This record gives sequence, structure tokens and C-alpha cells, in this order.
Amino acid sequence: MKRIFKVEHTGWLGASSEIISWLFSPPLVGTVFFIFLVFWYSADFSQGLRWIVAISPFLIFIPLIYFAVSVKFGWISDIDLTKREERPAFLLVFSLSLAIAALVLYLLDVPNKFLVYVLSGLVTTVLASIITLYWKISFHTAITSGVVTAINILGGPQFWPLFLLLIPIGIARVVLKRHTVWQVIGGAIIAFLATWIVFNLFGYPFWGNTL
Repeated sequence: MKRIFKVEHTGWLGASSEIISWLFSPPLVGTVFFIFLVFWYSADFSQGLRWIVAISPFLIFIPLIYFAVSVKFGWISDIDLTKREERPAFLLVFSLSLAIAALVLYLLDVPNKFLVYVLSGLVTTVLASIITLYWKISFHTAITSGVVTAINILGGPQFWPLFLLLIPIGIARVVLKRHTVWQVIGGAIIAFLATWIVFNLFGYPFWGNTL
């Protein structure tokens, strides 16, 4: 079986960096926060479940099937998409799937704050995908930065310490030699700006809202 989970570093620094990278992997962070918002903004559990069922084909099944096929045919070598040239096709599929999911949520008439968050995630993904064509920007710091920025916009300034999570994540990615310092910083900045601008365009200023 093709090995797609790479564990290459030993010692406490390498091991802790691997753990941090797994805990804050983009799919995990994005999915957990998305599910939280689904049940936070839905009227009840059954409505939240209907939303998840409606968008699961686009946010989960299509990307997973494409990933599995890519691994099978050797288009992707590991789950981190370590090689920059392996990223564009998968990111295109995921971006299109996310765009369809946003449309489905719009048709389901979900609360505006929830829809705006999904749109900000789409904009962040598209921008980072374009940049990664030329420069291997960090999606680990980008996705976490986008989520934390959204939490601060929707929840208020008491959540600002969550931005500190970007420090160990960035250090871990550099230690593992997945990115340079500037690539992890770039990912965080791009996602912060994209999320802030999208929310602001829809009338949600920074630290001026409540969940």
C-alpha cells in the first residue's frame, strides 16, 4: 500500500512538530469549525444535520474521492501535498466543490454570518491556491488564521489570544522543512486579510459582532 502519511523526524522537537501539524491540519481545523457553526446557527439539531447532509457531497466526498484516485494513480505522494506541483489540481477540485457548497447553503437560506464565513473560506482558498502556483504558501497557517480571524470578527476581542496558535503551527512547519518562515507568515497574512475584507464587505466589522 502506498504510504501517504509521512513521519520523518525523531527527537522531541521533530515529534512535537509532527503532532502539532496533524492537530492543526487544514482539513481537520476547517471541518471542526464548520461543524461547530452549522449547529450554532441552525434552529435545532435536525436542521443542522440536514445542512451537513446537503453539502457533504461537495465538502467531503468529492475531495476525498479525488484524493484517493490521485494517490492511486500517483498524482499525489502524501497527505500534506508536500510537493508544490501536486497541489493545483486538488485545490481546483476543492475550490469548485466549496463554491457549490456555498451556493447550496445560500439556497438553504442559512444565516448570513454563516454564509459569509463560507465565502471568506472560499476566497482564502482561491487566493492561496493561485499563490501556491508560484510559491508554496502554508495552508496550515492560512486555514487556522482564517478560522481564528472569523472567530474574532464574530465573537469579539476576547478571542484574540487564539492568534497565538499560529506561532507553534508556523514553527512546526518550518522545523519539518515543509515551508520557509516567510511562507508560514504569508499564509497567515493572506487568510487574515481575505477573511477580514470579506466580512467587512458584508457589514461585519472587526470585533463589532457577536456569534
